[in-house]
Amino acid sequence: MTTYPEIKPEARQRLDAFAAQTGMTPPEHVLIDEYGEGGTFTDEFLNYCRDTGLSLDWVWFGEGNQTVAREGRA
Repeated sequence: MTTYPEIKPEARQRLDAFAAQTGMTPPEHVLIDEYGEGGTFTDEFLNYCRDTGLSLDWVWFGEGNQTVAREGRA
């Protein structure tokens, strides 16, 4: 049975703050657990991070910069 575990409140706050700053709707689900093993990031969340430049380290751990520098961007 597939479940969508909740993320830490601090991570949810950072994700919501980023979404508010950028005007981008955050993904509904960040984690997915298909096998009862604790879960992993959803494709939806990983694609959101890739598409917006959102740093996984910043969302998850509160470390580093909010966004990731991208090659070819000023």
